[in-house]
Amino acid sequence: MTIIKLLFLNVLLFASILFAQTGPVLTIDGGENINAGSFPKDKEVNFNISFKNSGDSDLKVISVVPTCGCSSALASDSILKPGDAGSIKFTFNGHGFGNVTKNLIVNTNESANNYHTLHITMNMIEPVALNPQSIISEGKVGEDINKTATITNSQDKPLDISEITSNSPVIKVTSDKMTLNSGEAASLNINIKIYQDSAINAAVIIKTSEGEYQIPILIDVKAK
Repeated sequence: MTIIKLLFLNVLLFASILFAQTGPVLTIDGGENINAGSFPKDKEVNFNISFKNSGDSDLKVISVVPTCGCSSALASDSILKPGDAGSIKFTFNGHGFGNVTKNLIVNTNESANNYHTLHITMNMIEPVALNPQSIISEGKVGEDINKTATITNSQDKPLDISEITSNSPVIKVTSDKMTLNSGEAASLNINIKIYQDSAINAAVIIKTSEGEYQIPILIDVKAK
């Protein structure tokens, strides 16, 4: 083999090695459109976004910037070796209802496409649904009024009811369940005893693992 042919082969080999190298590559698990799931509205959301370096050289996460002041994000590692994994801790203040989408811009040292826009969609829900949301009725002194209400767990995790009371001694409440699985409802039996001829303005108070909820009660008391 002549020296010229040998040099030519070496050049081809070096070029093929350079062509095969991809450099650092940021890969987000599940893609850059992220469905984070359901969360209670008005409560802080914390969600981890997993990623890895799919390239063949060190990946540097230069910055992770949310596009609004209601959210923040922080990468667990700023430099990842090829094949290593990391995460971005995303925090959102929880304000909003229904499907809410927030964006993160991730800047890296990739030679191309070094800016990634991550779209994080969250379903902000009321943890519980009350039916009815208030009770309005009328009655006479000496009568008992019996009403039924339900509390439904709208979350994708169990809900614990720690206490059900009323701020009026004339109202007694019992429940058939104190722990609700996702989508499950408890039936509340509400008994209202009318002792005197004045309106009853009170509430049923339900204390749960997700906070306190109330069902206002207004009874117009009629003369006998």
